Amino acid sequence: MGTFFNKFLKARSTAKSKDEIGNLSKSFNAMAERIQTLLTTERQLLQDVSHELRSPLARLTFEAELVRKTADRDVSAKRLRHEIDRLSELVGTLIDMARAEGEPGTIEMEDLSLNDLVLTTVEDCEIEARARDCRIRAIAGEEICLKGNAELLRRAMENVLRNAIRYSPVDSIVEVTLEHEEEFAAIFVRDQGSGFPVEAAQRIFDPFFRTNASRDENTGGLGLGLAIARRAVRAHRGDITAANVSPGGLLKIVLPLHSKAGESICS
Repeated sequence: MGTFFNKFLKARSTAKSKDEIGNLSKSFNAMAERIQTLLTTERQLLQDVSHELRSPLARLTFEAELVRKTADRDVSAKRLRHEIDRLSELVGTLIDMARAEGEPGTIEMEDLSLNDLVLTTVEDCEIEARARDCRIRAIAGEEICLKGNAELLRRAMENVLRNAIRYSPVDSIVEVTLEHEEEFAAIFVRDQGSGFPVEAAQRIFDPFFRTNASRDENTGGLGLGLAIARRAVRAHRGDITAANVSPGGLLKIVLPLHSKAGESICS
């Protein structure tokens, strides 16, 4: 049934006449394209939600445990509420992203500071880094601002950083650097692991692609984090690339700046 339905969705009219039959053919093809896009977006949304809920749910579990053990329950309860609010925001953002991919141009943009975004994301990921016995070192110099969707960019940054942490050796450092490159902002995330197989350097951004099955069995990776990161970055007309360094792997996020060099648009 599924195969038949997929074939049905791909069916297109080949009529090219300029009469009523031709107009009907064009309308049918446009409708079929729209339905296929919506269904593809729906499937992608389900994949994204199942992947992206894992990290905030893990933090919720951690904070709930703190509430049980700590004497200062007010502070722990506040943190717990913060994580719940962010979880709700995440679900809403994933839905918005799916809708935006079905209807490009609907992503809500605002003036934001990349410095704040990078440092906040690093802080959020420190719990996971400590759990894997590694550390994060962040370097963010001059203030860099742009127009973007803060939650989408934060999710992209977090997925890239989580990927680096996941493959970092014990007692190593994950380096996060924010730099200004002419009309672009560049975020570098480097781990000290084994790097990427040369033939897989670009495919790691494909959904469900994993470079090493046994490696991902140990980490629980599903091959969706970097795919989601690339989609979020490209929604901002940027890009993300992977390269090997010595030692480790380097992921680079490049985002266009929509203001003149040196001009701050941060609120």
